[in-house]
Amino acid sequence: MSDYKGFQFKTYDFSKQLDTHIDLIDLLHNTIGADLKKRPENVRWLFEPVQQYLDELAALRENPDKLVYRHFTFAPEIVYAMDCISYVPEALTFMMPTEYLCALVDEGREMDVPDHFCGFLGGVTAPLLTGRLPKPKAILHCNQPCDNSVAWGSVLAESFPDTEMFILDNPYGDDEEGVRFAAEQLREGFNYLERMTGKRLDLDRFREVMAKSAEAYRLMYEINEYKKAIPCPIPTSSILRPISVAFYALTGTEGLVGWLEKHLADTKERYEKGTGGWREEKMRVVWNLSWPIFDYGVYDWMEETFGAIAVAYHSAEPFYQPPDIDYGKASYEELLRALALRNNNHAMGRQGRGHFMTFVNDTLKWCREFSADGAIFAGHWQCQANWAAAQITKEKLMEELGIPMLIMTVDQLDPRVVSAEQMVSRLEPFLEMLAEKKGIKP
Repeated sequence: MSDYKGFQFKTYDFSKQLDTHIDLIDLLHNTIGADLKKRPENVRWLFEPVQQYLDELAALRENPDKLVYRHFTFAPEIVYAMDCISYVPEALTFMMPTEYLCALVDEGREMDVPDHFCGFLGGVTAPLLTGRLPKPKAILHCNQPCDNSVAWGSVLAESFPDTEMFILDNPYGDDEEGVRFAAEQLREGFNYLERMTGKRLDLDRFREVMAKSAEAYRLMYEINEYKKAIPCPIPTSSILRPISVAFYALTGTEGLVGWLEKHLADTKERYEKGTGGWREEKMRVVWNLSWPIFDYGVYDWMEETFGAIAVAYHSAEPFYQPPDIDYGKASYEELLRALALRNNNHAMGRQGRGHFMTFVNDTLKWCREFSADGAIFAGHWQCQANWAAAQITKEKLMEELGIPMLIMTVDQLDPRVVSAEQMVSRLEPFLEMLAEKKGIKP
């Protein structure tokens, strides 16, 4: 462990030679999956979405005809409605151990993958280019949320020249015309999947999937309402990874609904008892954009040292509310419109398309509704589109809410770019300022 003023962070040995040619699904099961099984039973339920997605990936071995590549901001409901399994390359890098991720990024760099290519994609580029990823029956891609994602589409197309790709052109605006535009494309997407997989869409199955998706969003919205309470009843750092996996990968599944029901029941119980997270809450921050996947100890440090609780996260907050329709009887047209609304308004996709003021206004909304004392823009250094909104977000927060915002560079995946110690060295003076402003002694 690495030490920062008495606080221990993770350390990594990047000198080890790792076998990057191993099966990545096996890697996840033998590391993340094995670790989940060792967790105490009273907290193991928190990670059920991670385990659910690992189980889905394992099922691909016996069901290769169901394999559909899907961009992480393309709604998975379309895949589940077709009774297929979504394979999200970005999810592999999101979940895999840091040493392996960095080794795969380095392998890609040796193959001339440029430095500015996002690590989420760069970490699976070498396996893709060398034929180590499975061949899909279909590929669902889209033009959000960044230039790296658009470039990744070209890499996929060139790697699987015999597999036609469907690209969703996400609308710029959020008006009714934009919704209709997206719905018509999703109709084409279903036609594409029918052609590529040889399956026919079952309308009742589509209804079932969309009903489960709507229920998941309803439950998450209620959970988020409880998060506004002071103290926040959820130990927020512990829920980050499961929430991200859940809403980027599992919307439309029964497993996600069941997990959210447990999550809501636990949140309600803590709220009714007036119980906060694991540590005393003294101040609240909204964390924008990128968090350090390689070491969540950064949040433990914030909470232990300053009582600073991160109550909302840009990349993991699905604030979308689905339309109130009878999903059991909905027509195909109604379901397409509901799926278009959901696809247009999920985290990252929503803030990564159209006018950058969406990013700014969403941050204002989160800070206002969650009673934030400060905001932190932790900009993934390769996400240039989001950096364009950073300064104006900072100015608007101060102008409208009197809330300061720290802007700093991070790499979500690679501690060699910015380590946990370097992150907290930037956070420390900012949180000291917030503490002084509130009259709090750290």
